[in-house]
Amino acid sequence: MRDDLEALMKRPESDDRGSALLMVMILMVVGGVIASGLLTYSQAVIRARPLLHERTAGAEAAKSGTRMAISLQREFGPSDCFVGTTQWTIGGADVTVTCTTLSSYSTGRGRIGSVTTANSGTPSNIITPTWTASMARALSGEVSINTGAPGVSSSSVISRGANGTHSWTTVPTAWWQMVGDLNGVTRAYPPLPQVPSYSRPGSQASIGACLVYFPGRYLGTTPLTLSGGTHYFASGVYYFERPLVVTGGAQVVFGEGLYAGCVVDAQAAYASTAPRNHEITGKGATLLLGEAATITVQESSVRFNRRVSTASTRGSDGVSIRTVNFGQSNASVTVPTDSVLLANGSTTSVTNHSIVPSANATPVSYRTSTLSPATSWAVDVRLNGTAVSTNRFLADGYIFVPNAGLRVTGTTASYAWSASSGVVATRLEHSLARAPSTSTNYVTGVVSAAIQRKVRLSVTAITGGHSAVSTADIEVHADRSYAINSWVIDP
Repeated sequence: MRDDLEALMKRPESDDRGSALLMVMILMVVGGVIASGLLTYSQAVIRARPLLHERTAGAEAAKSGTRMAISLQREFGPSDCFVGTTQWTIGGADVTVTCTTLSSYSTGRGRIGSVTTANSGTPSNIITPTWTASMARALSGEVSINTGAPGVSSSSVISRGANGTHSWTTVPTAWWQMVGDLNGVTRAYPPLPQVPSYSRPGSQASIGACLVYFPGRYLGTTPLTLSGGTHYFASGVYYFERPLVVTGGAQVVFGEGLYAGCVVDAQAAYASTAPRNHEITGKGATLLLGEAATITVQESSVRFNRRVSTASTRGSDGVSIRTVNFGQSNASVTVPTDSVLLANGSTTSVTNHSIVPSANATPVSYRTSTLSPATSWAVDVRLNGTAVSTNRFLADGYIFVPNAGLRVTGTTASYAWSASSGVVATRLEHSLARAPSTSTNYVTGVVSAAIQRKVRLSVTAITGGHSAVSTADIEVHADRSYAINSWVIDP
């Protein structure tokens, strides 16, 4: 013992044997604290998060519910949400679906249904079928007649009562303040799109028996006559200075949309003889009438699909037929000078507007309609045929011809006539001797119907107490086409 003690006392001061044990003990204590913390955290996470299979089942149920909701909304169409809130069971999961409208677009746009522009007008400026019993029954939406003389701003607006009765209210408002889309408390007088770039001779392609026409300028004085056969005017803007005549049972569709044509835009664009600069834009078509241009339809089928414009064709949106006006004021009518809505959103007077189609080309521009307000019919439709399929005129957009009249005549019941997005003309004549064989085959004025709706579909799936959420924003159109703007899933 004494020897050991003496040996220990004789050890040099730099000898550190035994200190490693102390360091190990310290590290074990620190490691134990860290491990304990990790275990506590892991237990909390495991308790808070569901099992992997529950999360997967919930996410799949939410996705399946969203797909079902999209399909149901597509079939339901744009008139409203297919449902407010509903519940399903999918794969054992409780699924709740909620639909919320984000925005909607309707055909009416707050327009007055029928407006006459002739000075010192009276109800005699509007002739309606005798079988409708009253003007209020014959014309959908409000009706306005320009009662002002030259330089006097006043209009009479129809007030509707029960059982088709009506009376007139005079307001100190010019007719041009009564037309166009309603924006809050004011109305936007319809502008023109910029003039189309290229001159067209007529049909420039054929696909099978279908003759195809392309957006552009149709110039000259000789009428473009479509006699029999099938014809398709590809989507875009058409400017005519020559009359357009459709006769002999011809089948004509303007633009792609609700009414099916003999081809579609993609086929027209890639036809072997299609012009390289085809100018097919948007959906639907707008027919602009300058100089002495008119449209006459005789026992044939003409259908205009509603125009949905692009940035390059602003002003054509929602318009089927329109005359070009450089302004006039005389004993017959007062018509303001049109403005042109450019691609950048600015406007310019039609009298100053021109474009240069290509480098070093001659500028092209509009020419004003020269139709007589008192005697001319910008739109003249004769429905004396024996089959509705070749005896109809359907315009899904605005008919805006304030410097001339609109006339539709017929002697049979086998016809269809629809101008459901508003009509503006010096006078309106509906000399249809008999009611249509199908009651819904006659419409004049404004029938407001939703043609596009954007909705948010929120789908929640609950599995094992865990919630998975799927949210999709979609757009649905009248032709049942749709687009998914966004789709987010939180599993």
